[in-house]
Amino acid sequence: MKFRKHLSYANVTATLALVLALGTGVVYAAGEIGSREIANNGVRTQDLKDRRGVTGEDVRRNSLGNAEIDEASLLSIQGEQEADCDPPDATYVDCASKTIDLASPSQLLVIATGGFASETNGARADCEVRVDGQDQPLSERPGEVNDNTDTIHTDGFARTLVTGRLTRGTHTIALACQQLGAPDARINAPTIAAIAVTAD
Repeated sequence: MKFRKHLSYANVTATLALVLALGTGVVYAAGEIGSREIANNGVRTQDLKDRRGVTGEDVRRNSLGNAEIDEASLLSIQGEQEADCDPPDATYVDCASKTIDLASPSQLLVIATGGFASETNGARADCEVRVDGQDQPLSERPGEVNDNTDTIHTDGFARTLVTGRLTRGTHTIALACQQLGAPDARINAPTIAAIAVTAD
């Protein structure tokens, strides 16, 4: 058998490629890698290109169903009922409030309720839903123009609001009320509740 005295470029390249492949454990996949080639729990967050894990942008729209999603993780429900509230004249006070901590950007469905009561004819109040101290549209003005029935039977009201997209973090929702002149007006059993729906 006769060996060449000089190695060709092709021989050197092929030999070097073989040594590198054997020495470093590099494997070349001729086709796509499928689930059979990956061990369960074999791909971790740090193995992915951006090291963020799988997010919504990595998944085809409407491709995930009930089996892949824990619906409870998409909703956060908070609520609070306070004792009767006697708001001052011409100054808003929070008759009911609740702090909600959003794990991700979300919209809130807010429901505020209360009962209106007074012991004298003509009492009026103004109530509004506030998110992080900012009043929202469509306030409620409970009141009585005609004779009041008694101190037990009251006029009730409710206000429903869907917020815009709120940022991740802590937010405060409140039912804020004020009395409008004399006579004295009260808000009985003010209640505030919110359901957070994850936006991404």
